[in-house]
Amino acid sequence: MEGANGGLHTNYAGKTEAAVNTLLNEGNDFVYIHVEAPDEMGHQGSFERKVKAIENLDTYVVGPLVKTLEEKGIEFRMLYLPDHPTPVRLRTHTSDSVPYLLYDSTKKTGDGVLYCEKCAAQTGHFVAQGHNIIEKLFEA
Repeated sequence: MEGANGGLHTNYAGKTEAAVNTLLNEGNDFVYIHVEAPDEMGHQGSFERKVKAIENLDTYVVGPLVKTLEEKGIEFRMLYLPDHPTPVRLRTHTSDSVPYLLYDSTKKTGDGVLYCEKCAAQTGHFVAQGHNIIEKLFEA
């Protein structure tokens, strides 16, 4: 994909457009979007750029994807999480737990739950083996 470079200024919108296209026009019912920028900014040790990368992810990927699917009346579930932590202070990957957010468009709770490590730890929801997280997405 043009402009998909893994950096802070990667082609976020292009990734979203490709995901929407595969879901709405190519008959697929699953899409995986990987954005490397938050991880790379952690490796660079830049708190400001890591926050910006996450904001970009929310603004140009998650928000538009959710809006498009909801406007089309499509019920969906979305699992939002990093593949591993890369704390800015350490500038490398760690084996710490990662927070995840599971969104179901059919269950509007309006709880206003925050998505962060501290909030995730307080929920009590924990998946011991990361490769099993996908089961949460496909639960009935």
